[in-house]
Amino acid sequence: MNYYAVNRQLLPARADLTLAEIENSRVPPDFISETSASGVPTARLAGKLIHSRRDPVHEAERLVESCTDSATVAIFYGLGLGYQVEQFLNRCAEGIAVVVEPDVSLLRATLETRNLKPLLDNQRVEFLVGQDPDALALTLRHYEHRPVRTVRLRSVYQRNQDYYQRLDAVQQQFNARRDINSNTLRRFAGVWIRNLSRNIPLLAHAAGVSVAAERFSNIPALMLAAGPSLDLVLPHIEALRRRALIIAVDTAAAALAAAGVTPDLLVVVDPQWWNTRHLDRLQLDGAIVVSESSTHPRVFRLLATAPLFAASLFPLGRYLEQSTPVSGTLGAGGSVSTSAWDLARVLGCRPIYCAGLDLGFPQQRTHCSGSFFEERAHTLSARTRPAEHQAFAYLHQADPYPVSDNSNGRVLTDKRMAIYHWWFANQAKIHRDCASRNLSPGGAHIEGFPFAPLDEVVALPECRRQIDSVLAEVHSAAATAAAAGVAGSDGARQPLSDRLEALISELQLIDRLCSQGLRTVQRARCNQLPAKAAVAQLDRIDAELRSSQNRDIAGFMVQDVLSGIMRGDDAQRNPAADPLSSSEAIYGALQRSAAFHVTELQRALPATRSSESS
Repeated sequence: MNYYAVNRQLLPARADLTLAEIENSRVPPDFISETSASGVPTARLAGKLIHSRRDPVHEAERLVESCTDSATVAIFYGLGLGYQVEQFLNRCAEGIAVVVEPDVSLLRATLETRNLKPLLDNQRVEFLVGQDPDALALTLRHYEHRPVRTVRLRSVYQRNQDYYQRLDAVQQQFNARRDINSNTLRRFAGVWIRNLSRNIPLLAHAAGVSVAAERFSNIPALMLAAGPSLDLVLPHIEALRRRALIIAVDTAAAALAAAGVTPDLLVVVDPQWWNTRHLDRLQLDGAIVVSESSTHPRVFRLLATAPLFAASLFPLGRYLEQSTPVSGTLGAGGSVSTSAWDLARVLGCRPIYCAGLDLGFPQQRTHCSGSFFEERAHTLSARTRPAEHQAFAYLHQADPYPVSDNSNGRVLTDKRMAIYHWWFANQAKIHRDCASRNLSPGGAHIEGFPFAPLDEVVALPECRRQIDSVLAEVHSAAATAAAAGVAGSDGARQPLSDRLEALISELQLIDRLCSQGLRTVQRARCNQLPAKAAVAQLDRIDAELRSSQNRDIAGFMVQDVLSGIMRGDDAQRNPAADPLSSSEAIYGALQRSAAFHVTELQRALPATRSSESS
């Protein structure tokens, strides 16, 4: 029986499947369907069985045995006839199935062989059919805290082995980025919250990057990072400044100052105190500083003017910004350079030229001349430990390896740089209308960021007068937005201090609920409370926690614990020995987070009230 007519009725509802491509495809001539011994269809591809000739369903059950967590995300390399996907959905009640099928004609064959209504109707199934392997990364980023498993159909895998090996590489990059994000969250979550709390008074008079969005439409931008190749550009910076908007990262600020140039926009988003040292003794009058509310407070004490804030990436920042005019997000790829490039895109600049964006170590160097990192190395050098030793240590601590550069040669990069490399290449695919060029001949080659010689920028027509005019408009718009943003002054927003007080009360309630939960767990463990009564009390506490409108604020610092439990790699998780251990771990982490937030926010409240009244 040909099931295509039945399945076709369901296809238009699946936005992730292109009906026209399926309609125009044809079943591969080496695809042959047959009936298995159990009576359900099976098939051969190039003479090799896709599923068992005896019992495809039982075989599919064995394929998904490793998917033991109900929230697993399973990536299926090839759809085949879909048995393994169906068994996974039955096995994992909250699981997500990501079906990756590079060959549209094989999908057409399946649509003609079986009734796929259970899959086409199910919103827990995502299809990536005939797409570039990098599309998997965009899908996986929505499931960063879930366990991920890969299920391969051998015959289908062998048919498109090069494609699936590229998928393996995408998964490796995703896992590396997830590990880095998890480690970063573990290391900096408290720093982000503390910084954000101390910057709350600034938000009462803040303006957002949205006031500058698209104002520089089709004006070239020069994004300056602090890689070694910046040294090639700085001797020509005055000529370049007349032809492009200058957007610099904070790590390049000192080198720019030494060249006698103040950037038009300076991007500063790092939460660490050491990073503020890049701005020591610099005169930034006239520069528009773009930052984020979790940046270290010292940055804002060094500035002569209020910054433009990008919308916060964190739940606390998003909550507080509802009482401010701050809006406009910037991409966060783990580096200030990613935010600077995305700022140029948001401003409407075209094309975007990048200098110092090496993502590697050309000539074995780590940073441009005059950067704080390089100057600090010379300051701390000694006879037995010269600056070269520090550069060598930095170069080799993340397992460097060679990649292609922009001059058909090779350059060392490392695992840290690989994450940024992936981010830029991915953005080039997402924003195909945003032409970007890399001026670094010795930097790592980034797909979508082709090399351009410096002469290409020097040959552009001068537009400094237009740039300065638009910059003046941005300054004016920012001042107007900041004046209107004084909490409650326009009558449309809840005053920031009132919002802060309400949040403190809610977090104190979460603290109390978690204390009740921990006491209940302990009483149940000591047999002071019957199991049925303990479960009832914990269900009530969980329901109250879920009803909290801002539970994600306290939950932000708990993500590491939750991720470990969901992925099954938390050392505390041993349900067979102690079924209450997961609850205890979550209540404990959530209570500590709520208490930490309350302490920091209570410190910020008086200064916030004072800022509102000024």
